[in-house]
Amino acid sequence: MSSSSRNSVTQTNWEVIRDAASGSSTAQVSLDAVMKRSWPAVYAYIRASGRRSDEAMDLTQAFICDVFLARRLLEKADQARGRFRTLLIGAVRNYLADVHRRANATTRMPKGGISAIDDYKAKGFDVTGDESVGSSPERAFNARYVAEIIRVASERLQRELESAGDGVSWELFRLRVLHAAFQGDATGYDQIAPRLGIDKGTCAARLLTAKRRFANILMEELRATMIDPNDLRDEVADLMALLNNR
Repeated sequence: MSSSSRNSVTQTNWEVIRDAASGSSTAQVSLDAVMKRSWPAVYAYIRASGRRSDEAMDLTQAFICDVFLARRLLEKADQARGRFRTLLIGAVRNYLADVHRRANATTRMPKGGISAIDDYKAKGFDVTGDESVGSSPERAFNARYVAEIIRVASERLQRELESAGDGVSWELFRLRVLHAAFQGDATGYDQIAPRLGIDKGTCAARLLTAKRRFANILMEELRATMIDPNDLRDEVADLMALLNNR
């Protein structure tokens, strides 16, 4: 895998997917990256299919063990056939026809657990709420998948800004954009500016720069997962629908 891909292993792009299926020295790192990006959407699909949260988590772990690992799902991924998430959602749909496998999930669990899921828990991320209840499985899957793209892009933006010593711009973006998108409200400049020690005009200017960089990162993430421009337009539309519905 190239150095640029190793620097972007949180992306579910086709280079990472191919590497995960290759048996190379970096394949396990790539596999962990793809699972980390994919499992919240898998959970959302299963949860929206009518399972309890604990049952949905069991089935999600079983799916990862049986399909990602045992059946080597990524070896079936083909960039020329379209979006990776199309393959993933089909695999989850088919897997639920075999729910008896859940009884054996514990015995198939890799030694040490599944790092993609454990990492989420360690960082305090929660995807086991009831936001999927009442949605169709497909809608829940797509909403969570798109939310993961936003999360990954946001984490990239945070790393870039903080490494440049610009934690102020990250805090502005977090409070004014992410908080508004995912929690329904945004902190006003009157509250933010005194806390950050800058005036409201500077807040607005720095936020605009951060938002432009975020938009560029988001497009990089999206282009890395597809080759058809029509798919890119659809993905952007999905992102906008998610944000507008929050």
